Amino acid sequence: MGSGNNDNLTAAYIDQTAVIRVEGRGSFKVSPPMKQFIHQVIDQKTASRIWIDMSDCTGMDSTFMGVVAGLACLIKSKPDYSFKLINLSDKNKKLLVTLGVDRVVDFSMSATSEERAVMTHEATGAQTLEPDFANKLESAKTTLEAHETLVDINPDNFNKFKSVLEFLQDDVRNLSHE
Repeated sequence: MGSGNNDNLTAAYIDQTAVIRVEGRGSFKVSPPMKQFIHQVIDQKTASRIWIDMSDCTGMDSTFMGVVAGLACLIKSKPDYSFKLINLSDKNKKLLVTLGVDRVVDFSMSATSEERAVMTHEATGAQTLEPDFANKLESAKTTLEAHETLVDINPDNFNKFKSVLEFLQDDVRNLSHE
């Protein structure tokens, strides 16, 4: 079940909004650069709204959903910011519901007229958010944190991810000692 090489994130600033477009799968590969970009938006106060356009997203893995959940929880503690998934397909909504991510993430199945106007506006400085495959420790930490978040928001997820958590904890421990 390879996710192919078509997983892609682009980000742009449009009208005080950071818009991230997911093309292909929202996966463990694109999760670290998405997380870094959103932390940068918050740290540098470059936008007050963070929207993830899911119109071209064909699916999501648990790491991506855990990262999204973690970011949503972080941003809820910052009243000057908003965070939302927009243009979610039925399939992707079901994935969020299955893991309980829908409880913590604001989302919509379609864009409002304001959201559509912002997202179709010509983006200035659009950039591709590239995964850094060289940093295995950072990727392992991001994946572990994502799965811990999924268990935090929905304890029923513990049994689903118990072996994944154990593997990732070992992986982070081993990579930390290299």
